[in-house]
Amino acid sequence: MTIDESDEQDVVVRPKLVTTAIVLWALDAIAYLGGATLVMTSHSAIVDSLLRTAPKTVTRDQINGQLTFEEFTGLGVGLLAVVFVYLLMKGNRWARIALVVLAFVQLACQLAFGIGIVPISAGTLLGLVGLALLYFPSSNAYFAGLKRLA
Repeated sequence: MTIDESDEQDVVVRPKLVTTAIVLWALDAIAYLGGATLVMTSHSAIVDSLLRTAPKTVTRDQINGQLTFEEFTGLGVGLLAVVFVYLLMKGNRWARIALVVLAFVQLACQLAFGIGIVPISAGTLLGLVGLALLYFPSSNAYFAGLKRLA
């Protein structure tokens, strides 16, 4: 925000698309944090269930280690999403780029780990839709306006 000679403040109004994207990314963060927490609270039961359906060559420790890694990855990605959403709400232009990177991390986690945690999978989908909204023409104009005011 700047003030010109007429003492009027120049303000860039955030479009509804950007606000919707922020909400979708916030829901993404909630899904990741909630999904990871849900799995952490029933960790032993999930390991037992997976052990029954796993091939005989897979040990309990392998399943336990993989699930623990997925839990903490989900928490980490969720916390990053919270931080980037907060920065995006505050009008930081580079948070949009950080969310692109985070979306790729989420997709990589889905593909590499095959995370079957439904809230986390839904969160990834919400994040991708939110990311697309951040690059529509009205959103681009908003971020360009922020750049001019910087």
